[in-house]
Amino acid sequence: MPNVNATKYGKVGSTLVSSWTTARETGNFANNQETGANVTTVLAQRGSKNGINYRVTRSFLAFDLSAYAGQTISNLTLNFRQTNGTVAGGLVIAILKSTAQGSGSTFSDLTTSDFFTTIDFSTEYATWIPFMSSANTNNVQPLNSAAMVDASSGSLRLALVQAQNDANDLQPSSDQTENGNWNLDTSSSGFIPFLAFTATNWGEKVNSVPITTIEKVNGVPRSTIESINRFDSTVAGSYFFWLGSFYNGQTPFVQVWTSVNPPSAVDVDDVLYTDATLNTPIGAGTEQLVGLYGPDDCGSIPTVISTNSDGEITSMGCAPV
Repeated sequence: MPNVNATKYGKVGSTLVSSWTTARETGNFANNQETGANVTTVLAQRGSKNGINYRVTRSFLAFDLSAYAGQTISNLTLNFRQTNGTVAGGLVIAILKSTAQGSGSTFSDLTTSDFFTTIDFSTEYATWIPFMSSANTNNVQPLNSAAMVDASSGSLRLALVQAQNDANDLQPSSDQTENGNWNLDTSSSGFIPFLAFTATNWGEKVNSVPITTIEKVNGVPRSTIESINRFDSTVAGSYFFWLGSFYNGQTPFVQVWTSVNPPSAVDVDDVLYTDATLNTPIGAGTEQLVGLYGPDDCGSIPTVISTNSDGEITSMGCAPV
């Protein structure tokens, strides 16, 4: 499974201004390739010490995937090191498509003009609702088919923003400092954000058809296919998805399997497993795992999934806010 570091990474933000729209749409500074151990990644702030003012910060990443252009990208995840400098309790973020940082294999540094118009707020790259915890741990964010299709073109550019106010353009109604921080200190416990994925090289053609012109095989999107004419009995009838487990300092994300198809339809009494053969139930005792993409009535709030020692889901509900 290849790991590819971001070629360019940085943030653009606004300074304190009295207009929420100005704070959200007009960048005043750009920082590139920062190296700190506790760097603000995303921010949506309102303060009223000297009159009501707002400011917003967003981070941008550009990945050179030219070595995998034309290949099928699957199991794609964004990986970074989060810190306890994040707002207490953590926050939901959005991972969105971006056209910032130029193009090609080397890209370019961020400028203030990249702040707003380069973000496609309608195209989310996250498989689940992404979350940053206030803990010094690795954060693994599964990315969706839209990200995998774009990654197969030879590059991927994305933006991280605070979700509740910034992504949704919802002006804060009271004072807040909603920030997410990450560790970029490569000399210590930090690292440059990277993508991990599986790349499948189909060759140049499938049944004499150029692979770059194929969108689907028998109605199945090419980006979701790992092989053709191969049957793997160890995963037949099992389906994987990701659970976030950011409570009590647990590992941010774990991969689980279920017999439910689609896996996002799991419910109370369904069993979750740690292996594709569905032989080892998840956990020992009751765990609190935050399943992202939960009940519709949770909206953007993560869904708490509790399991017993047999791996059975005993309850599901919206996480407290």
